Amino acid sequence: MTLSRRTTIASLLIALPAAGLIVFAVERVRTRDAAAALERVVRASLTDSVRDACETDPGWFLAGPRTGRPTAAERLQPDADVKLPRPSTEELPFEFFAYDDQFSPTSTAGPRFPDDFKRAMRASPPARSMQGPYQSKVGTGLQMAQLTGWSPGPCAALLYRMRPPPNPMRTRALMFGGVFLICFLIAFATARPTAARISTLAAGVRASAHADYSGILSVRGNDDVSSLGAAFNEAAADIRRRSADARDREEALRRHVEITSDDVAAPLAELETRLGQLEQRSDLAPGVTADVRRAVRDAHQLQSRLQNLAAVARLRTVTETSPRDQVNLAAVVTRLVSGREALARAAGVSIDLPAPDGSVTVQADALLLQQAIGNVLDNAILHNRPGGRVQVELRGYEHGGRFSLRISDNGPGVSDEAFAGLTANKRFRGDESRTRRPGGRGLGLALAREVADRFGLQLDLRRPTTGGFEAEFTVRV
Repeated sequence: MTLSRRTTIASLLIALPAAGLIVFAVERVRTRDAAAALERVVRASLTDSVRDACETDPGWFLAGPRTGRPTAAERLQPDADVKLPRPSTEELPFEFFAYDDQFSPTSTAGPRFPDDFKRAMRASPPARSMQGPYQSKVGTGLQMAQLTGWSPGPCAALLYRMRPPPNPMRTRALMFGGVFLICFLIAFATARPTAARISTLAAGVRASAHADYSGILSVRGNDDVSSLGAAFNEAAADIRRRSADARDREEALRRHVEITSDDVAAPLAELETRLGQLEQRSDLAPGVTADVRRAVRDAHQLQSRLQNLAAVARLRTVTETSPRDQVNLAAVVTRLVSGREALARAAGVSIDLPAPDGSVTVQADALLLQQAIGNVLDNAILHNRPGGRVQVELRGYEHGGRFSLRISDNGPGVSDEAFAGLTANKRFRGDESRTRRPGGRGLGLALAREVADRFGLQLDLRRPTTGGFEAEFTVRV
């Protein structure tokens, strides 16, 4: 989830309870103010003029205008009780009614006196006033009863009522929506700058990481975000320093390994050549010939291991942006087969290299690619049987720079367990020489697979149904 979405959700979660609390507080304040206003009206209405109006005409005593209310002259007519209309029971926004000593309404428009108010005012000592809600036609209103002290008479108690405004639920919903929107905007506007700074900081961290931590983050302010940026700049500086030290040490190690390998591999190659020439002499005793062949194998394997170590060191310095050579595979294969003639004779193995079918060139590091192919060829020779044969076949295709370099042998092959280990080793780790027997396929094939993968090639290992072992280099699809 992105930081912007988290900020929006957090603002919503903050605004929701905040709006609810604010609306609840507003409703409480409204109720309190309405109760206080009603008390003020009650106190202001307990006057002699109100008493005179109530006792003079209790049947029509109502606070506020009523439709059809007769005049004083009409009420004095002899047949007024028959001809005059009854007071309207229409509910008004504010009104109060008169009640006698028994809490009976003196007007037909007066509602039933609340029972809880009645019990409290009949208690000993009696409650002079009572206040509480009542259920109006449009919602919950506020009512208050007051003992006037004008007893006995028709105006011993007065009941005051304040009707709630129309559509109270709609009013509350609109108020909640408006308050919620305001709270959300405030929370979002408060959190957005910090979220934007964190997003900018994260983008700067990613850009710096892609540039090997060479970029410096712009740190502004004096808060936790700026402290985090400053801490990253310090850590990036330390990483750059450590990386530079590691690169320097690795480069020194690579040069040392390459120089050592060149100094030792060249004499070993010369020794292998001279031993091969010695092995071809016909005047050697059978035991001496066998010893010479073992010496050829040992010299070649030692040379191959030194070259593999140099290749591992070189691999660590080759990146996607490193310059590449235009490698002629046919020339490489021909040179490798020629250089292993003495080894093949010592192992009693023949190498069959037909003329390449088509021209094949590859963009790669020439030394690494040559070592990778040489490792596969060495395995085919060294793990073959006396009298065995190694087939090297290079075919090029016209479209897309595709090619196939297949190296197969008709030796004893490998067991199921060994083959599973070879095919499962997808990536080069550098410890294959310790996990496999000396001279085994572990390090050589792992290095060959890594070199192929590094330069867009694919190395497939197979066990043909006719026996032996097969490795094939192709262009990765």
